[in-house]
Formats: sequence, C-alpha cells, structure tokens
Amino acid sequence: MMRIVKMIASHMTVILSLMFAVFLVLDQFNPMMNFVDNTISRWLLVILCLSGVTLAVSTWADRRS
Repeated sequence: MMRIVKMIASHMTVILSLMFAVFLVLDQFNPMMNFVDNTISRWLLVILCLSGVTLAVSTWADRRS
C-alpha cells in the first residue's frame, strides 16, 4: 500500500511542478491571462504541497522500516 501511495505522490509532484513552471513562464509573457493568481492554480498548489508532504512522509517511513 505504501508503495502505491509513494508512486502516486511522486508522479503528482512531478506533473504539478512542471505545470507550475509552465504557468510561471506563460505569466511572464502574458500577465493578462493570469495563470498563477486564480482559484484553479491555488487548488493545484494545495494539491502539489499535499503530494510533496505525502511523498516525504512515505519516503521517511520507508527508510525507517
């Protein structure tokens, strides 16, 4: 079970990190599109933070056992 959680969290972290990198670049070229400062981006950022914490905890628990 921990292996599945770790795999999902790692994939989500990479995907969301790349999405935010693209959002930041697009926001630099066209600030009127407002990719970074909207409700959807805030929720995606919350999911990114939760997946990062989940990945860190699962890695820590895996190394401890």
